Amino acid sequence: MYKQIFANPQYLKQIILLSCLPALVGMWFVQMIPTWEIVQPIAILIFFILTIVFAFRWRSQTAPSQRIKLFRPFIFFPFLAIFAISVLVSPLLYFLLTFRIDYGYVATYQFQGLPTALYIYETSCFPDSRGACDVYATDIKRRVGILPVMTNLLSCPCLFNKPILQGDIATFPIEASRDKVKVAVSIDMKYGTVKVAD
Repeated sequence: MYKQIFANPQYLKQIILLSCLPALVGMWFVQMIPTWEIVQPIAILIFFILTIVFAFRWRSQTAPSQRIKLFRPFIFFPFLAIFAISVLVSPLLYFLLTFRIDYGYVATYQFQGLPTALYIYETSCFPDSRGACDVYATDIKRRVGILPVMTNLLSCPCLFNKPILQGDIATFPIEASRDKVKVAVSIDMKYGTVKVAD
């Protein structure tokens, strides 16, 4: 059975189409670097349109006897409807879960000769001023190699001042903190690791 599926291009096309739904939803949750944030939804939209085009094209080229459940009429069209709704709803969920009230990009820090690029995102107190409420926080994200994606390096219930570089270590003095123990955060800009958090 499995040999027949992988040897027949019609079956393979249907499996590829089935895998596009989780791939598209997953693409929304990849953290892109700020300069690529506008590219991400455009790329997803193009991928989505191509998937719909190929779905109808492959279905018309596939004999009824070779259609697995996905391509049968009572499953194919509801699948496309769920597919479209998922792709339209997932950006809203992403926005609500990730950006919260006023969560946004603040600054990029990359020092000459050191490979690590850091991106600062803050949750402030819209419409109040920065740090005027009890929910402010900061995320420090680092770029993954040369890829246009980031990963979360540190979350802190605080607000940072500009970093001070000493050797390979960038120290972020804390301007305000809901955790009174922390006074600074130091990050090794050569290896992209948190060195000190006290």
